[in-house]
Amino acid sequence: MMTYSQKRARLLVVALLSCAPCALLSTGAAAQTTVPTAPASPAPAGNQSSSSLPQTPVTTDDAVATGEATPTDGSPDIVITGSYLNVRQEDRASPVLAINAEDFNRTGVQSLAEITRFIPQNVGSAGGIQDLAKGGGADSRDTRSANLRGLGAGATLVLLNGRRVVPADGFVNLNSLTPEIAIERIETVLDGASSTYGADAVAGVFNVITNTRFNGLKLSAQATHIADSPSANVQAMIGFGNDRFHSVTSAAYRYQDRLQNSERAITNFFNPSSGAGANPGSYILYSRPRTATGGDVIINGNNYSALYDQYRNAAGTVSVVDPNCGSAETQSRYVPAANSPGFGLGACQFSFQAQNPIRPEAKSYLIHNDTTYEIADGHTLFAEFGFYHQDSRRFSVPSYAQNRIGARPPIVPASNPYNPFGVDVAFVGRAIGSAGFPDYQYRLIQDKVDQRQFVLGGRGRIGGGWRYTANATYSRADVQSTDRDTDLTLFQAALNGFGGPNCNYRYSGPGAGAVAGQGNCLYYSPFAKDTAGLDPSLIFNLQSNVVSSAKIEYAIGEAVVNGPLFSINGRSLDVAVGAQYRKEKLSNTYSDLLTSGFAGFLGPNRNTAFEREVKSIFAEANYEVIDGLNVNAAGRYEDYGNFDTIAPKIAVNWRIIPQVAVRVSASKAFQAPSIQNSAAVLINTNVVNIIDPNDRTTVFRSVQTFGNPDLQPQKADVLNIGTTLLPIEGLRLSVDYWKYKYKNQIQLQNGQAVINADPNGPNVIRDATGSAQTIIVQSYNAPSGTGTSGIDVAGSYTFDLGSVQLSLRDNLSYLATYDVDTGTVVYDGVGYRNNFQTSPLTAAAAPRWRNLATIDGSVDAFFASGTWRYVSGVRDDYLAVVGTNVTDRIGAWSAFDFQAGFQFGPDRRFDVIVGMINAFDKTPPAAKYTGYLSTLGDPFGRQTYVRLGAKF
Repeated sequence: MMTYSQKRARLLVVALLSCAPCALLSTGAAAQTTVPTAPASPAPAGNQSSSSLPQTPVTTDDAVATGEATPTDGSPDIVITGSYLNVRQEDRASPVLAINAEDFNRTGVQSLAEITRFIPQNVGSAGGIQDLAKGGGADSRDTRSANLRGLGAGATLVLLNGRRVVPADGFVNLNSLTPEIAIERIETVLDGASSTYGADAVAGVFNVITNTRFNGLKLSAQATHIADSPSANVQAMIGFGNDRFHSVTSAAYRYQDRLQNSERAITNFFNPSSGAGANPGSYILYSRPRTATGGDVIINGNNYSALYDQYRNAAGTVSVVDPNCGSAETQSRYVPAANSPGFGLGACQFSFQAQNPIRPEAKSYLIHNDTTYEIADGHTLFAEFGFYHQDSRRFSVPSYAQNRIGARPPIVPASNPYNPFGVDVAFVGRAIGSAGFPDYQYRLIQDKVDQRQFVLGGRGRIGGGWRYTANATYSRADVQSTDRDTDLTLFQAALNGFGGPNCNYRYSGPGAGAVAGQGNCLYYSPFAKDTAGLDPSLIFNLQSNVVSSAKIEYAIGEAVVNGPLFSINGRSLDVAVGAQYRKEKLSNTYSDLLTSGFAGFLGPNRNTAFEREVKSIFAEANYEVIDGLNVNAAGRYEDYGNFDTIAPKIAVNWRIIPQVAVRVSASKAFQAPSIQNSAAVLINTNVVNIIDPNDRTTVFRSVQTFGNPDLQPQKADVLNIGTTLLPIEGLRLSVDYWKYKYKNQIQLQNGQAVINADPNGPNVIRDATGSAQTIIVQSYNAPSGTGTSGIDVAGSYTFDLGSVQLSLRDNLSYLATYDVDTGTVVYDGVGYRNNFQTSPLTAAAAPRWRNLATIDGSVDAFFASGTWRYVSGVRDDYLAVVGTNVTDRIGAWSAFDFQAGFQFGPDRRFDVIVGMINAFDKTPPAAKYTGYLSTLGDPFGRQTYVRLGAKF
């Protein structure tokens, strides 16, 4: 049996290194330092919360810092995230959550991004899951952000070994950082940290620390069964070296199969699209339909000539639905117009829902290396290299809607033999409906991501207790996305009889030998009755490849020195000073169809190139006033060229007695505008479902986003007050009150709000028929901004029951306020989906309660654990008007996970872990339009996995 002091020492390390991990996001400079490990003694109350994750007892040797050389005095160091000073983590005031490698392995996740579901403080990660509320972009890839406190993906800083990583997806993809097998631990600062890290650390910092001291060979393989979407992960790590040189290389291959809406009941519902978004579509009759002999056109018993005579408008036109609308083979339904005398007037609806994806098929390769070389006593060179490649494929509805048809939609001429009306008619709809086209059932989006990071630096001792660290980092990502859209020129050519890949048709018209409907030139029919019999080669005219490419680059140089400045009353005033230079570059290029404006749905886009330099200086000081009372102050100045800013922070941590500590921190955080958002150019074109106030139609419309060179950094006041209690052996409790209040918040105008405010204004572009085609939006600095506060409560109790060690853990996050500033009104968003018509894009679903509870036990080489994840429900305000009474609700989400494993073989070199995630196959609660909310639950259902590991 362990002695009392041994148990308390082990509890100290477990408490310091095992708390609910927090995934975060963005791109900020990192601060980390190394401090000597504390000697074995009764564990003092520190600044960290207990984890609710399954945990392994950790020894001091297990906690040896990564990325730092062992001091010559033989004592190991521990990297401290959030400081440049040699201050023990337990003496710092900012709340820190951490998890070590063994704890991570016991979660059942097979990617770093999946750890976010175990973080109550993480609200609404972006990317990787398609829920139709977003669309395109990062949803087409295997990627995931972090979003602490629901303040947006850009408010959380993600670091790898204390250094920023290029945001390939508009945020740092957690899956791209390092193979999970190489992770030594993950540390998260749940506090504003712009004073130390610079921009993007408003909500906190997420630092992934790799194992740089591993010796030998380690292997791991996991297979996860998800119904209709299995996945696998294979990893390896090898380390070797001597007293002066050491190198660790890790590699991983990950695969996930696609999952479609049709494969889950919660997402396989009728989600109607009509008008320009439908197929079967509708037709505009510009003149009276007639047969070849001049008689009335009667189709399926409906007289369309008489319909035209009675219902044509003043302009001499009438719109009718496809004559085959509502048939079983078209998977559509007819919705008659009010007071309609019979079939024809109204709308044809079909559902694209089943063919859209929940997540893409993806495979990725990841390689990471850490190498250190001691060039002289107390001076070490270090290098780091990482490479990530991903190929993903998203299978989606066969074709986009045609929402940019200009003054007049595509025309089906009377000469088209498939045209039953005998006169020219305009087609309004999708090129291909949900039934697909011969040999073409899905539209395929293919993404390729190449990301690399190089670091070279040195660290060492200067003398007199002073140390230095200097490094240079180059980080780059290349992202290429290939989608398919309808080229309206080619589409019209096929309607005119010049379709097919071998017809000699040019953009100026038919070439030599090209005759409509003869030889290699084919007619296309948009009428539903004809689709199945058309030549498959006509897909050439219906779908064209469109390519967008982005290149993002960071070049960073940083240097820091730290040490004791002088003593006051026999106590050292420790300081750190440093400087950083960062150059950012971003370029976007698009294929011709996307820039020309002739694509039916996507674009127009513009090729762009941006770059900027950021220069910063920073300082930090720490002083222990009396035993256990530490005061820390930090500040950072950053210059972006067109603006500059200062971020200060003051923090106090007081260990009143070893069992009781209180902490207070207050800071002013800031977040700079993105590089493209600071330029006065078109930076993005998206397509969104918009309600036109003029006619109340809800259809896809283009939303063009322009940059704003007058944008200033958004700032936030951040406050944290907390306490940690160790009332009895093995029991640890912590409570933190936190508050964030934005000022000058950067918000993007909501397209719906713009058209609501001025339906016929200069920012709403309409065609000749008066139909809204495009809404123009821009980012701006709101006078106020999001304000949120809450309470985190965490506890753990570890005890022995005979030969079994048991741990009970809980991590609860209570959201007290979530004030959303729409620009015109501020409302309390707690308990709401926050998808009102006028809500800014910075708002997220805000459940009041999030909780994670775990019980785990271990005996000898065996362990078992169970986890309960709970998120309270919200009111479903999708497209409601702020201020109206919202009665619809999205229910609470509750899921249970179970894992068990054992080690065996010589020196327990081998291990097997099996488990179930969402063991009771809980379905996420239903939500309007999207089916479910990915911020509350997931649609995967029960996941079972087995992981095999070996060490040599």
